[in-house]
Amino acid sequence: MKLRLSYLCLLAMAACTSSQSGVVPQAPMPALDGAMLFKAKGCVTCHTIGGGILVGPDLKDLFSRRDEAWVRRYIADPVTMTAEDPVARQLKAQFKIQMPRMALSSRELDGLVAYLRQASPQGQ
Repeated sequence: MKLRLSYLCLLAMAACTSSQSGVVPQAPMPALDGAMLFKAKGCVTCHTIGGGILVGPDLKDLFSRRDEAWVRRYIADPVTMTAEDPVARQLKAQFKIQMPRMALSSRELDGLVAYLRQASPQGQ
């Protein structure tokens, strides 16, 4: 009986792990979690969505001005983008501040972009 129970436990553990990495894949982060992240990472200190300019640009209608790939690259590594991208350099010159690297996981980045898209839907 003990042997059978141990065998069932082993089967259950094997079914719960990924065959390649041993890690269970995570579901995408929804926009609601992105909204909490927008506050928790301090984005609200510099940005609003429809509330006007603070330290950085208002993000209202963000996706009518920038495509999603650009937004993702900028949020993921704004310092490198400023060095390589003329639009990012112009933003730094205009606002006289460099957005810091936020050290987001890819899941957090997905959630944040989903939130920004939901909060400012124009340009989809």
